[in-house]
Amino acid sequence: MELSTAVFLLLAILGWGLGAFFDKACLRHMDPTGAFYVRTLFTILIFTPMLLWKYPQTKQALLGSDKLGPLFVVSSVIVSMAGVFFYLKALSGGEAMKIVPLSSTYPAVTFVLALLFLGESFSVNKLIGTVLLSGGIYFISK
Repeated sequence: MELSTAVFLLLAILGWGLGAFFDKACLRHMDPTGAFYVRTLFTILIFTPMLLWKYPQTKQALLGSDKLGPLFVVSSVIVSMAGVFFYLKALSGGEAMKIVPLSSTYPAVTFVLALLFLGESFSVNKLIGTVLLSGGIYFISK
C-alpha cells in the first residue's frame, strides 16, 4: 500500500471515529430524525460553496461520464443517506460501543456484491479476512 493511500485511510478512520462520537453526543440533545435532517442541512450549507468553487470539474465529471455514472452516484447518495438515517436511529437506542462496531460489518455486504456484480476476484484469503473482520466486530460489541 502506498504511503498516501495509508495516510488517506488513517484520516478516513479518524473522521469516521470522530463522526460516530459526535453522532452519539448529538443524540443526547436531539432525536435521530431531527439529527438526520439537521445533518443534511449542514452538509448542504457546508458543501454548496465547495461545489460552486469546483463547478467546472464537477460539470466535466458529469458530462464526461457514461450514462450509468450519474445513476450510480445518485444510488450511492440514496443508500448512503438511508444508512445514515437508520444508523442514527439505531445509535439513539443503543450504546455507541455496540452500535458503531456492528454497523461497521458492512464490508461483508460489499464483499458479496463486488464478487457478484463488479467482477472482483475471489480468494480464500479475502473471504477469511471478511469473515474474521465481521466476526471480530461482532464479538467486540458483545
